[in-house]
Amino acid sequence: MESRGTRVRYALIVQYDGTAYSGFQIQDNANSIQHEIEKALKIFTRQDVRIVAAGRTDAGVHALGQVVHFDLHTEVPVDKMCISLNGILPHDIAVKKAFIVDNHFHARYSALAREYLYAIYNHPYKSPFMRFRAMWVREHIDIEFCRQAAAYCIGEKDFASFCKKTSAEESTVRYIEYITVERMFDDVVVFTIKGNAFLHNMVRIIVGTILYLLQKGKSPETMKEIIKSCDRNCSGPTAPAYGLYFKKVYYPEAYVFLNV
Repeated sequence: MESRGTRVRYALIVQYDGTAYSGFQIQDNANSIQHEIEKALKIFTRQDVRIVAAGRTDAGVHALGQVVHFDLHTEVPVDKMCISLNGILPHDIAVKKAFIVDNHFHARYSALAREYLYAIYNHPYKSPFMRFRAMWVREHIDIEFCRQAAAYCIGEKDFASFCKKTSAEESTVRYIEYITVERMFDDVVVFTIKGNAFLHNMVRIIVGTILYLLQKGKSPETMKEIIKSCDRNCSGPTAPAYGLYFKKVYYPEAYVFLNV
């Protein structure tokens, strides 16, 4: 490792299976994704490193394209960093890519938008391969119904009905660019949601509400009334954490290489 005399900032694109973890953020008396990555970095660099993530995922939530940044006192070839960290990290966490970025980059605050997907195994019978990977729904899911209901969430809205109760000072207004609903491999339904930012449990409550309306025979337009109510008691259940995947983070043009 070559010392540059000043701190060097790195960005990692990280993937993980969140099943065995209490979430991304370090917690007392529970293992976390952050703890494992920082532990691996310390072994590799012999430096105490604190990472910052683009978004904190809850217990059981997975990531396909989480982004973290951190600073080192030394410059390390990024290919070597990926290989070494992947050799140290547990089998359920992996570094997909590594980059040297300028000191203005911030994994969270530089982000313009985030994209999540929610996976549903839609089949009359359970599958051991979908356990802790997708929500299991036995009844047939009407894709067009889901698309119509999801359309009411597009744009800038107050999503107070789709999050845990917050303090009066916290804004619950967010902007959703799109929500797509696709059936893949005949028995897997995937919701993909892109927005500037998300409230706690927001994606899971949106998905859970749409499925609840479908199950109860409500019309897709009911979503409009639920949004208007700004009342969590009017929306549906929270879909399980294990169906949620943090898919991608979008950054300005200067960091376009991270938009993979």
